[in-house]
Amino acid sequence: MDKIFDLDSILLNLDKKGDSAYFLDFLHNSSFEVGVLRLNPGQKDIQGLHSEDELYFVMEGKGYINMVEKNYEVRKGSCIFVPSKTEHYFHGNKERLVVLYVFNVSKS
Repeated sequence: MDKIFDLDSILLNLDKKGDSAYFLDFLHNSSFEVGVLRLNPGQKDIQGLHSEDELYFVMEGKGYINMVEKNYEVRKGSCIFVPSKTEHYFHGNKERLVVLYVFNVSKS
């Protein structure tokens, strides 16, 4: 199992999935799932509700996240916690937005 991951390589693998793909999981174990979400300007984030808590870290760009019908500005360095079953999506980015996400998948 890989223990060190390269963002450029992950984004290249995401490119191989096609124009409509905008996220890619690159690590999944019994505790968490980790991936990268990349939105180009004008691209829609169509994710639904998640049954797990989620943590986002903005690695590149700026835009907004809408959580429960309220917009919050996010930019490189922003860390966002989204509780399970909370409506949310990224939008409004005028440049490429690259976000690391981590889901808690461990079952108590």
